[in-house]
Amino acid sequence: MLKINDIYPKIISKENLYHAAYMAAKARRYTDAVSGFNFHLEAEIDKIHGELREKTYNHGQYRVFTVYDPKQRKIAAAPFKDRVVHHAVHDVIEPLMDKTFIYHSFACRKNKGTHKAIDWAQKFLRLNAFCFHGDIKKYFFSIDRGILKNILRERIEDKDLLWLLGEIIDSAAYAEEQKGLPIGNLTSQFFANLYLNELDYFVKFDLGARFYVRYMDDFLIFENDREKLVEFKAGIRNFLKMKLALCLHEGKSQIYNTGKGIKFLGFRIFKNHRRLVTDNVRRFKKKIKKFGYLLGNGKIGEGKIRDSVRCWVAHSSYANTNGLRLNIFNQLTKRDERFGSLVKDVLLPGDEVRNGRKGWGGGVMTNLWDRLVQVWWMAGFREVEDKSEIASSALRASSQ
Repeated sequence: MLKINDIYPKIISKENLYHAAYMAAKARRYTDAVSGFNFHLEAEIDKIHGELREKTYNHGQYRVFTVYDPKQRKIAAAPFKDRVVHHAVHDVIEPLMDKTFIYHSFACRKNKGTHKAIDWAQKFLRLNAFCFHGDIKKYFFSIDRGILKNILRERIEDKDLLWLLGEIIDSAAYAEEQKGLPIGNLTSQFFANLYLNELDYFVKFDLGARFYVRYMDDFLIFENDREKLVEFKAGIRNFLKMKLALCLHEGKSQIYNTGKGIKFLGFRIFKNHRRLVTDNVRRFKKKIKKFGYLLGNGKIGEGKIRDSVRCWVAHSSYANTNGLRLNIFNQLTKRDERFGSLVKDVLLPGDEVRNGRKGWGGGVMTNLWDRLVQVWWMAGFREVEDKSEIASSALRASSQ
């Protein structure tokens, strides 16, 4: 493997730092910290450049807070100056490191993401009878910083860059001893993905698993032989413990029959369709209820509500959710007709979906038979046992 070298001058160049400041300010442009930094932008960039050049840079203190939905997590927010440094480092080394990642690693990578991970999981599910769903216990808080630095040393020769990466890694605000990365950093996401790249190579090349998908610490292995998955699980448990000082979450890491569907990244995936998990729907309904209260008291604008609903619809449309969205709309309208009218055109399927030009379920149907049956179901609700009659009924309905 060709090691990265002589790249530190590019990272600390003013041109890269200005770009990093722009990227770090996205979606935060009007906060006090960002506005203050940008007001003195030239002076701030000169200061960061000087500290990095002279290696006098010290990472600032994090602001630590707790979120409780979907589960309790401690989040660490770095000062804006440090977020600029994070971007400066990440945006230069990430494209170089990414070339060493396996294809089916989908977290925090360009042209990857949750939806592509789900697509591949569904493809592999169709080919196999069993699936091992692996999850790592308290992953971010369990990453051994010493092991992470060794992984970086195997890939980087540039001593100045290794010094800066060490400053960022050791800036963890609430880590015990040598373990833990702060959740919330751009660099933490990258380091966490790199850390489990070691697992990817073990699974693909040592165990020889063909059907493997990973999204951060959530991963799937598919096989037709259940006993082979039992062996894989034992090998992975040992590798994680001995090489990465990590533990499988034994309660969540189980082998499943793919015929019953698998839960992955907020969806339950079946061979020919997908559903949103119950927790996702519950959280959305809770948020909508809160929006109704805030709107009634003049504490939120209609545009912000519509934008939030639109984001959820964009995500949920990757599953078969037209019926679910109609049900939610009906519940909203019964409770508050004005609020239902506000989100109707955002929440309900558009005309193109109803007319079949995008496919029932937001364009994710993978099977013509499913499409025909659903159009037939919309058109008549009749019990027909003969499949040819269902198909002809469906086609007649879709042409009307």
